[in-house]
Amino acid sequence: MKNIVLLGGSNSVMVNGLQKGLREYANVTNLALGDSTSVQNLYELCRSRNQETIKNANLIITESNINEIQHMYNPTNEMLEHTFRILQYFYSTLYKFNKPICIIILPFYTRNYILVNKMHRFLANYFGFNIIDMSDYYNKKNLIEFGNKFGPHQLAVVHRYLGKEIAKNIDIFKISKKTLDINLPEFKIVTPENMQRNGNFKIFNPNNSMYNETVYRLDSNNSLQFSRYIGYEIIAIHCWMLEIDGVYKKISSQDTLFNPASVILENHKIKIVKRVAKGNVCFAIMQKIVITTDLVVKINKDNLPNTEHCRHSGAFNNINARILPYFDLIAFLLCKPNPKMKLFDLSVIPTDKDIEIDKDIDRSYLIPNIVFFKDSMEFIDDYISHLYPNIVKHIDSVLTPQIIKKTEAQILSQLNKNTPQTQLSMQLSLEAENKILKDKIKELETNYQKAIKVKNHLSYKLGQALIKANKNWYKGGYIKFIFEAMKIKKEYKNKDKSNI
Repeated sequence: MKNIVLLGGSNSVMVNGLQKGLREYANVTNLALGDSTSVQNLYELCRSRNQETIKNANLIITESNINEIQHMYNPTNEMLEHTFRILQYFYSTLYKFNKPICIIILPFYTRNYILVNKMHRFLANYFGFNIIDMSDYYNKKNLIEFGNKFGPHQLAVVHRYLGKEIAKNIDIFKISKKTLDINLPEFKIVTPENMQRNGNFKIFNPNNSMYNETVYRLDSNNSLQFSRYIGYEIIAIHCWMLEIDGVYKKISSQDTLFNPASVILENHKIKIVKRVAKGNVCFAIMQKIVITTDLVVKINKDNLPNTEHCRHSGAFNNINARILPYFDLIAFLLCKPNPKMKLFDLSVIPTDKDIEIDKDIDRSYLIPNIVFFKDSMEFIDDYISHLYPNIVKHIDSVLTPQIIKKTEAQILSQLNKNTPQTQLSMQLSLEAENKILKDKIKELETNYQKAIKVKNHLSYKLGQALIKANKNWYKGGYIKFIFEAMKIKKEYKNKDKSNI
């Protein structure tokens, strides 16, 4: 099997999504981290522990456009320029690996998505990277309204099928044919182990099925300084806020926001205060801060206000926020700029027209036919479970039998209560007994009609038709399903008209 390295955010972390489809036909090393921009992708490319894996990769896949969009809620021009600069650092580093690269632009239609997606398209063309533009596909197929139902995460089954197609067709992804003079900056990953540590540090080793890190805890009694790397810029910090006892505990997204921590980077010229929600996070430092001998890294014990906001900042100002008295640090991503490097500014991104992808690098034909796919059994199953969790599979096997059983039990209970095995039972008139039975039977019929009503939904009928088609696939079940689906939809449409 071929080897794939996957970089990205939560869409690449989803268990049943992109990575699952890729794993059916390839060995996958997943370096993605939820809610992370391309700065985290760049960070993983620079980590020494990943170099052998990248060297042996037959394909590197990356997706980050959705997180770039989300991280700029009210973007200033400085924020946009910073994002474009980091993207150029990232794409340039990918180019230097001389490997087949696949850029995926995922659908997400909000805020400044047009500009961010244009940044990725421009750089994919410039560097000659393979690209799969799902955002453009949704636009051309009039699927934007449909895609907006699911926000930043399309249904896992869509990404899973895309992953299958990529891995099955891995040989069509070629190394860039461009000959470019890339004068990369010098990037360094620095951990507290390689720094001057003032005071005592607790060290933890959080890990789960995807991540395994070494964490140094900053608190009110210690600090860090850089003993080397004078003149380098700090462009990102990787941290993983743990429980007070250093244990990793999975918590809800809301709890991560209401349990933030804060760190300060300070020297004689500048002070940067960065607040971060609890969890495993790699975030960018947007302000330019150059390492000096007096630069100190410490906990924000005085709860000073944020100097630069980001999506990771958490709910510091909320009355329910519980600010952590520590900051669990993993590493810094440093950059020593190369004055010879050619960096584009935003003026190269057209505002009045789209950026067309070069045909020889466009791999968007691998996107599954979502127009038809949304009527497939897997899609309906995923779609309904998204809207009404577990409702369909329980109607026949659980819900209806439970309604009948419960109502029958209520009838018997009521009869037994009103007709004990004594002489009093003789006093109950036949009419009263019949009334109880009729009332309970009516209740049973009402509940049963509720179940029938759900079973008459269009989605349920299509799902049932596909279940039948799946069982008879070897007899041309799927071909028959196409006609059956058309018939069901026509009947449903006519039924709606008759009810007007």
